[in-house]
Amino acid sequence: MIKQWKVEPDWQEPFLAALADRGATPAQRDDALGDVDDACIRQNKTAREIFGDPVAYGKDYPVSSPLTAREAGQARTRAIVLALAGLVGMFFALLGWTGMVRDVDKVWGANPTIWFVVGLVIAIAAAIVDTLLGRKADFTQGETGAASTLVNRLLPWIIVALTLIGLLVVKLTHG
Repeated sequence: MIKQWKVEPDWQEPFLAALADRGATPAQRDDALGDVDDACIRQNKTAREIFGDPVAYGKDYPVSSPLTAREAGQARTRAIVLALAGLVGMFFALLGWTGMVRDVDKVWGANPTIWFVVGLVIAIAAAIVDTLLGRKADFTQGETGAASTLVNRLLPWIIVALTLIGLLVVKLTHG
């Protein structure tokens, strides 16, 4: 089914042209028009009454610029490094936790509590850094949709959750 916009065509076309002139992708223009349409429906007014001149509003509407191929590659590299750091942190935390549950004095030459704390700090820090970097640390670039967002935003926190689940499993099996 094709969406019928409440935004009048004589306002819509210059607005979309202004966004296109700024380099907005078709998906970004569609989202922007959807935002305008939602506002028109909510307020039961025309786009001109709410936003005024379409060209001026198109120039002011926030549009994130797409990343260059180099920036996208750097973002992917950051995401991979942070995911690997999270996995190393998970490994250290589970290593230390297993040593603590088994009540051993040393694991790899150090107190198991040290491995546990260092591992948790690394896993959680990697997730926080990934979250703070946002799209500057994304596996997928330029893709829209729920699956892409889940991978980009939740993967580091899934590693933290798996660490916590692993701690529980170790406690139940060795405790």
